[in-house]
Amino acid sequence: MMRQQAFSLSTVLATLVACAPALAVEYQVHGYAAQGFVYSDDNNFFGESSDGSFNYYEAGLNASVQVRPNLLFSAQAAIRDAGISDDGTLRLDYALADYRLLENLDSSVGLRVGKVKNATGFYNETRDVIFTRPSILLPSVYADNQNQRSLVFTGPGAQVYGRKMLGRHELSATGTASIERNVRKSDERLLVRLAGGIPFDLRIKDSWNAQIMDSLNGGAWQLAVSHFFGTFTLSTPETIGLAGEFDVSISTVSIRYNAEKLTLTTEYALNPNRNVVTLNGARLLETHIVADGAYLQGEYRINPRWRAMARYDASFIDRRDRNGREFAAANPTADRKSRMSRDFMLGLSWNDGEHWGVWGEAHWIDGTRILQALENPGPSHADRWSLFMLMAGYRL
Repeated sequence: MMRQQAFSLSTVLATLVACAPALAVEYQVHGYAAQGFVYSDDNNFFGESSDGSFNYYEAGLNASVQVRPNLLFSAQAAIRDAGISDDGTLRLDYALADYRLLENLDSSVGLRVGKVKNATGFYNETRDVIFTRPSILLPSVYADNQNQRSLVFTGPGAQVYGRKMLGRHELSATGTASIERNVRKSDERLLVRLAGGIPFDLRIKDSWNAQIMDSLNGGAWQLAVSHFFGTFTLSTPETIGLAGEFDVSISTVSIRYNAEKLTLTTEYALNPNRNVVTLNGARLLETHIVADGAYLQGEYRINPRWRAMARYDASFIDRRDRNGREFAAANPTADRKSRMSRDFMLGLSWNDGEHWGVWGEAHWIDGTRILQALENPGPSHADRWSLFMLMAGYRL
């Protein structure tokens, strides 16, 4: 179905582009491709990285058509392979109609309909392309290796957005309501594992997103508050009768300072989860847990082509038990370090300013919270480990 959607949309866009002179429309077509290499001295990340892995790449083709001054159509088809957390199948990343209801020098209001990007934190809307995100691996609040990209990056529905200038402040707001939809089978296996291979279906309903941002002094300071909420529902055949409802919230506070050569960014994300499992209508399990994470990141532009970066990043499954000791006491065979990760990263990148870019980064990590269990079977993992990533990309 996804392949048919991507093909149908690309056909429509190609037709519009071909008819551009007759319709007097403006259009743009862009593409990108990037190949990564990942090596870890222990544990596997984005493939079998303990042996060195090239099983990490991404590519996409996007097009936009301005059919009227206030009406834009835009879409992107993409593939991404990142070990077990993404399987490299073709997907429709986004496809939307953007209608500007109001546009002048100090304010604008618009409506987007289709599969739209969710405004969450500073980087969720630009996480798809290596050239538009700060590093190969995003900070842990964006859960790159927990497949949050597929679940939170976009959603089918409607989005209202607006901007208003008030003195030195540029205020913007975005609100999105998404319709109920299926979770891809390739994503289900990363989110839910039922004993005995019990068949199940996972859906997302009651999903919405909102963000308010203030950009001060032309972007010298940026402050934002974002919230995402979605309810996941699990169902099994009637003969089994197992069902689940999982409420997921992500509240993010974001602060950024931009100077001529230096950018400092910090974000804190609070992630409450409520899980209810029933069997034939009777409640089997109910849990409430609040995860959180934060990072502090510095970017230094050495010259127009070279950029250096440093980041300290921490992530915890339970903010009331950040060292995992209470969990380990209640589960003697479990590793408490699986409940947290602390990551110090140094990175260096080169960009020719037009088509090519090369990125490299080294991570020193304490804890295994960011690992995928399916890539790292078995009860024992290295608690302290390091990760080295390289990526080369081209865009047109």
